[in-house]
Amino acid sequence: MIKLMLMRHAKSDWNSHTTDIDRPLNSRGSRDAVAMGAYLEHIDLVPDKMIISPARRTQQTAELLLRSLPVDQQQVIVDRDLYLADTETLSEIIELYAADNQRILLLAHNPGMDDMVSYLASKAPPLSANGKLMTTCAVADFAVASIDTLRRPGRAELQALYRPREITSF
Repeated sequence: MIKLMLMRHAKSDWNSHTTDIDRPLNSRGSRDAVAMGAYLEHIDLVPDKMIISPARRTQQTAELLLRSLPVDQQQVIVDRDLYLADTETLSEIIELYAADNQRILLLAHNPGMDDMVSYLASKAPPLSANGKLMTTCAVADFAVASIDTLRRPGRAELQALYRPREITSF
């Protein structure tokens, strides 16, 4: 069994006048990332390994999550292929890093996260109030029977989908 968390980076600052890969988080994104890290720790959904896109906004999201999540720094890996990855690339990255009975978290971007969640889920995932799937800083928690499951759509069980505006106070 592979425990897989797919996460979209927190809200970025579109007014930063930088290249896409260098765009930072905005203040809401920073608050959401801190809150999501605390919430995941509170519900004991802590990854054993984090695989992160090299984009500045994903790096900042990870740094803020790690304030609450006790993940060994050697298990935090930046993979350049995660930057704007599609479903096929995401599947390959999961296959590369996944191990039985370990929880891994991929921290990346849309539309890849939307597509991967939809691809894996055995049932249609719930949308947010405004009709979005992977809102910024959302986390999809999956149970994946095996690596072979990644090669066939609709074979993984979506355990939960956490969005910053929907997590309960704790």
